[in-house]
Amino acid sequence: MVEIKPILKTILAYAVLIYFYYILQTAFFPKFSLAGVSPNVLVILVSTIGFAKGANQGMTVGMVCGIILDIFASGYFGMYALILVIIGFLNGTFRQFFFGDDMKLPLLLIGSSDLIYGGLIYIFTYIGRGRLDFPFYFMNLMMPEAVYTILVSLLLYFPIVQMDEWLKKSEKRRERKLV
Repeated sequence: MVEIKPILKTILAYAVLIYFYYILQTAFFPKFSLAGVSPNVLVILVSTIGFAKGANQGMTVGMVCGIILDIFASGYFGMYALILVIIGFLNGTFRQFFFGDDMKLPLLLIGSSDLIYGGLIYIFTYIGRGRLDFPFYFMNLMMPEAVYTILVSLLLYFPIVQMDEWLKKSEKRRERKLV
């Protein structure tokens, strides 16, 4: 029988993370933009959840983060949700290679995810307005944002991994009590 308490604990932990990372992305980091770009903190969250917990949870967190962005920041409803679901799925395919302490793969995936995010934003918004100068967009917006996001992920990656470890320990304690 499925027990509700661990599921609610996981949902609450993800809700707190989503809220905290959304506030960082929309209220904190825009004040510290470099070269006109801010890090994409929600991409860090979705990517990390995706490759730490798998495609299903990555897509779920991506959908929630995307809907929040669509409600508060988008002219096209569903665009951010679709992009972040894709990122959650793609990162979830790397779950079997996840090791919490090794930073090489997470940094590579977060940087790649941010570039995918920027490329899809370009396709959905800029091409529709007739702006076809992709090399300019890539060098002046996508690359600086990806580098900034990778640097910030060095700080924001470990709280997500620690939350994941806390949830695993909590689940193991619950299982020991049942046996």
